[in-house]
Amino acid sequence: MKVSTIDIIWAVVSMIVLAVFFRIGHLVYGLLIIYGMMFVIFFIHILKIRKSTADSIAIYGEITGYNKEKTGKGYCPIVKYTTEDGREITSIYTVVSRKQQFEIGTELMICYDPENPMSFYFMGRENELTATYYRFITIGGIISVILLVLSQIK
Repeated sequence: MKVSTIDIIWAVVSMIVLAVFFRIGHLVYGLLIIYGMMFVIFFIHILKIRKSTADSIAIYGEITGYNKEKTGKGYCPIVKYTTEDGREITSIYTVVSRKQQFEIGTELMICYDPENPMSFYFMGRENELTATYYRFITIGGIISVILLVLSQIK
């Protein structure tokens, strides 16, 4: 797993927030602040994904194979397609599935981002690109409310 600079910055900021709130005796509020920061970051990611899907170009792509996840529990289809400007692209779908959803050789309508032709999604399945973010926001929100309520009970 590759650790990027933003991951390190996020870890340091989270530890500082938790340390400060632990020191003042309000650890739960530190956790809530971290959730709030993640909520904002994930919401920004959702907006960026929506913008890139709004500007996408629809074409047919062919399933040429599957990339098996390192854990062996998921598959990502490999799709070959030609962009409007004639570039031939072979790209791996970023959303992991538990099974191979399509037969190799099948042609499906995909949409690619003209700014980043390697980035694509299957038409009608745009929600797959943001589902994980929404799941985190929902589950994290429920946990945050529970922590807040529990912290108020004395």
